[in-house]
Amino acid sequence: MARKTRWLWLFITAVLPGPAAAAYTSMGFPPAHEIFVPLEADPTELQFKFQFDFPVTQRGIAWINAGDYLGIYRWALGNAGALQLNIGGAVNSRFDATPTHNLQVIDYYGNVPLDLRIGRFSARSMFYHDSSHLGDDYLRERNIEDSNSSWNALREILSVDATTFLRFYGGYTWALDTKPVWSGRQAVQGGTEIHFNTSARGFWQPYWANDFQAWQRSNWDLTWVSQLGFKTGDQFSRGRGISYFVQFKTGPRYEGQFYKNHETAWGVGLKFELSDHLFAPATSPETTAP
Repeated sequence: MARKTRWLWLFITAVLPGPAAAAYTSMGFPPAHEIFVPLEADPTELQFKFQFDFPVTQRGIAWINAGDYLGIYRWALGNAGALQLNIGGAVNSRFDATPTHNLQVIDYYGNVPLDLRIGRFSARSMFYHDSSHLGDDYLRERNIEDSNSSWNALREILSVDATTFLRFYGGYTWALDTKPVWSGRQAVQGGTEIHFNTSARGFWQPYWANDFQAWQRSNWDLTWVSQLGFKTGDQFSRGRGISYFVQFKTGPRYEGQFYKNHETAWGVGLKFELSDHLFAPATSPETTAP
């Protein structure tokens, strides 16, 4: 009986919101990253990033990604949590890491996520559009014409903060329409994130994040991204700051023009995180500090 009671208590504490959940209030233009925290290792996450990659079979490449979310409106759900509508967009560009800096491909993202947080659980229901275009330099080098590649899709992601430092997530994507037509429109996703310094007053935070995605369009061949880094910022280091990381990636590429291509690469980069604070629904960081 005691064992059953203990397991029931663990389940209740995992599901019920933490003390800070009561601080959520309904508002317009709220912080965009409090309800559903960005996925560290997902290359399609909207972010400001500069990265060098070194594929094992070709010359080096460089990435410049620019994008983020804007909170539109938040609905407080009493003491349970909050529901929030956001919009976002990004431009992800890939260049040759050579003196020519030739542009290979550029993907434009437009996202409309509806985020929900209840205690340790957060969920994202998102419509997104991706339009992928070959770079002028790439077309000129190969003397070919551009062929538009784009799709509209729905993505569902469920995330759980197992502890203050460990996060698990999983998701499913369905492409509503594609150009050109794909042989398969479904995708699955999963991942883990470990943050090694979760102190509210820490000025730096090491992390290790892994993301796994498999698309039916690529015969369910898995793409794995493993990112190890550390973030520097203010005393609430899970918010605004700069992340420095090394990364390993292998599997089909995510750019719409090259999803049939398999690539293995090591990389180094910087991420610039602009949100003021995460996991802190109160009006100011000071009110959430211990």
